[in-house]
Amino acid sequence: MIKKALLACNLDWQSPFRVGSHQLALGLINQGWRVAYISSPISPFHFVGSSREMLQSRFRDYRNGGEFYFEKRLWTYVPGTFLPPHNKPLLRREWVHRNWYRLSLPNIITKIYQSGFADVDLLYFDNPYQPFLLDHITYKKSIFRIPDNAAGFSKFNRTAKLLEKELARRVDKVLYTARKLTDYAQSLNPKDSLFFPNGVNFEHFSRGDRTIPAEFNEISGPIVLYVGALDFWFDFELINYAAEKLPRISFVLIGQPNQARARLRGKNNIHLLGTREFAELPGFMHNADVGIIPFNAQDFPELIHAVNPLKLYEYMACGLPVVATEWDELRSIQSPAFLAANRADFVSQIEKALRVEHDTDSFIEYAKAKDWQHKIIHLLDLLELAR
Repeated sequence: MIKKALLACNLDWQSPFRVGSHQLALGLINQGWRVAYISSPISPFHFVGSSREMLQSRFRDYRNGGEFYFEKRLWTYVPGTFLPPHNKPLLRREWVHRNWYRLSLPNIITKIYQSGFADVDLLYFDNPYQPFLLDHITYKKSIFRIPDNAAGFSKFNRTAKLLEKELARRVDKVLYTARKLTDYAQSLNPKDSLFFPNGVNFEHFSRGDRTIPAEFNEISGPIVLYVGALDFWFDFELINYAAEKLPRISFVLIGQPNQARARLRGKNNIHLLGTREFAELPGFMHNADVGIIPFNAQDFPELIHAVNPLKLYEYMACGLPVVATEWDELRSIQSPAFLAANRADFVSQIEKALRVEHDTDSFIEYAKAKDWQHKIIHLLDLLELAR
């Protein structure tokens, strides 16, 4: 009999940011499961001040009643509601957080039932905003995965903290991605907890399309590449500094460019390419010279020190040397990355990464050991859900 999983996730399936929950869904599908992937809701509030590009795919998913992928083994859905949970006046109230699903149209519970996921083998959460599913879905095992220190994000508030504690105490197992989150996970008093760090879709990155991206034909090398979120935790001033000190090196940034346009100084050697499809990313990584992770641990220590670096594994799966700012979790994983303690050191480490001859096989082997597929098989064994 085909096993089924319902994943209640923060990001939608078509988000340009492919995180652990996306990879867990893919891993389950590869194991022969059917998966429902339900994201956080869309609402009328999202159409005020939000990026049109970011909303288009979410609204399409909602309007179409969901989308099917992988020969209908994956069903994705973005629910719609009049009052979404958020850290804004009215929306931060406990009643909204607990009851937004009652104001969903069509009703999210009915939609799940109609799609054949009322009874599942695994019920999974990566956020505290959909705990009502525990009371409406029949399941064999349940998981709450803590991907980051949620307190570092603007959406998180006291009500979300309350729901997070309740969810952690009710599920069968709490997973946390960084050793720095151990005490935090234990403070939620879970039934059981497990350190379960991020991984990499090794096959996708190591064997992805290596065609030189058209954009690279217009950019002089060496190319230092960043792929990911260009959000408040990204150190824009560090990139301004590095671009000024290394004028012959091209800094290529792939991600939502709104903040970057406002905060970067527009130097000729900084190139903002916007977001790209997940399938395109290996081509950029295989044809760059260095991958960078310039996170601002100094101004946002609570968030950054608890980050297990998904992006590092993706770069290394492509054989790309990595230069990153230094933070606690990154030091603890003992990767072959070049770590920088300050701005000047970041520049020096980029120069070193470009100058020395690398054992790219060591990067690839390091990433291969983090393959999501192996991690998911191990997790299913622990949950007694393996075939």
